[in-house]
Amino acid sequence: MDTSNTLKIHLDRVTASQVTGKHVATGLTISGQIMMIEEIYDTKRRRNVLHVHRLHDQWRTTTIVAQAETDFSYVDSFSDGRILLVASRCDDDIDGSWLPNAFIYDQAGHLLDSFCLDDGIQNVHIDEKNQIWVSYFDEGVFADAVTNSVGSFGLVVFDEFGQAVFKNKDYPIDDCYALNVCASDDAWFFYHPDYRIVHFHQGTSKSYQVPLRHFSDFVVQGEYLISTDNEYTYLLQQQGDAYVEKARILFESEKGSSLQGTIKMRQNRIVLSTDTRLYAGTFTDFIPE
Repeated sequence: MDTSNTLKIHLDRVTASQVTGKHVATGLTISGQIMMIEEIYDTKRRRNVLHVHRLHDQWRTTTIVAQAETDFSYVDSFSDGRILLVASRCDDDIDGSWLPNAFIYDQAGHLLDSFCLDDGIQNVHIDEKNQIWVSYFDEGVFADAVTNSVGSFGLVVFDEFGQAVFKNKDYPIDDCYALNVCASDDAWFFYHPDYRIVHFHQGTSKSYQVPLRHFSDFVVQGEYLISTDNEYTYLLQQQGDAYVEKARILFESEKGSSLQGTIKMRQNRIVLSTDTRLYAGTFTDFIPE
């Protein structure tokens, strides 16, 4: 790749995304909503609580969750508005079983259910059927292989009650670094050590070779793909059974200033979180020349 070839992508400031506490996590739902968790000290409770926001650009709705002790990494929503918060890691109980690391809340912040999705979670996406897609990194894959847990499959789909309904058995996953669930029959994932992207589509799957770079999020639009590891972002183009890097991407605000932060991608949406607010855009807003 010609490293001198750099493209700039403009992201818009999400008006209602001002962060006043500690930013915990950002997520994108299947319907395209942005969700954000921040930890805020509650003077009445005299303790930290979690504020889970649904962002609608000009306004937002907030659910207060009292459980701030769990180190949550992922947030998503079911079709009826229930909120799913998931921790990447989980502890084992005295009998050796895993303790819950997935918690479901109603829109008032009441805990409805909790269960374990296994240890070493890399990504979590809920599809339109309320199925929970979970990918795992190496510690979850290999540790769970010893305990005979589902994380050893690298990619698993659960129903909304935490029961596995699909386990990857076709691809030799050591790390499933990135996941993009566009629909229950249209999902992509990137895995190591083969450095391949796999596309599940209407009951079939196809894999593509990608450059030897780790990335945590990506979006696909037609023949193009954007991948990021939160430090470097690249534009790739499909050439046969492979994606080839074409340019490095830099993000900028509506004022033209450089943007850096944590990047989340899903379907064709891109959200960048800074310490104070979020910026968002879609892949379709950017048309490669």
